[in-house]
Amino acid sequence: MNNPYIKLVKNKDASDIFDLVHPRFTAQISKFGGHLLAFKPTNQEQWLWLSTSAKLDGSKPIRGGVPLCWPWFGPATGEFEGEPQHGYIRSLDWELILVEGDDKALTVRLSPIMPSELKERLGLDVFVEYKFSNKLKISLVTTNVSETPRPLSQAIHTYFRVDDIHNTEIIGLDNCQFADKLTKESKQQVSDIKIDQSVDRVYVTDQPDLSCKTNTTTRLISGAGHDSIVVWNPWKELAKDIPDFDDNGYLNMVCIEMANTQGFILAPGKTHKLKQNIR
Repeated sequence: MNNPYIKLVKNKDASDIFDLVHPRFTAQISKFGGHLLAFKPTNQEQWLWLSTSAKLDGSKPIRGGVPLCWPWFGPATGEFEGEPQHGYIRSLDWELILVEGDDKALTVRLSPIMPSELKERLGLDVFVEYKFSNKLKISLVTTNVSETPRPLSQAIHTYFRVDDIHNTEIIGLDNCQFADKLTKESKQQVSDIKIDQSVDRVYVTDQPDLSCKTNTTTRLISGAGHDSIVVWNPWKELAKDIPDFDDNGYLNMVCIEMANTQGFILAPGKTHKLKQNIR
């Protein structure tokens, strides 16, 4: 898989990072978690927020960038109750299975190195595909490799970098119903989203398009294969309670995530693609 635009390097913690340097962008992907750490189109600012307190040594899931939550989002339930928050693959090493492209665009595909007993227990297989150019496309692709229907809950947990959360609007979810995970209430969004307090919401919608607007940029976000859109910012007090979250990091980030949270069932032999595209 030799390609002039990607090489494997070590970070300061001696962990493996795929470093992508391309005429149209730069990016970094951690082998731990298959985790996109950074993406910056040429002559633009960084698109993703990564906590300066994030652990990049493989000791815990990485705070910031694009964590991949699979095969459940949030706490495990049912037969997996008590197992890791947001599933397993954030804490596994991944292997590179495809690199292809040219000076216009690059596609990178990775798969988690999953213990065979875990894969058999889950009955699911997964890979992530990143398509890079002057924009970003992410696909989380799951196949049911068992003979029985399997529940699947997941999220592409993107941390967007913003210059000032006070001057940030999320546009396109007006009139959508959402579950407020802080108050445990079901509510309806009125107008565009402006964040001035802790926000942890699951918008129950499969609408494909929304945007994140600041004083300096507008990110257009689209998706497919989702039944929910998650919006999260811990705000000041909760940020201080998260050890690997910078105390003032809440001022420069917001998570906007395409997700499946509503009881999706994947039939035997079938494949599901969860997509988030950003431009």
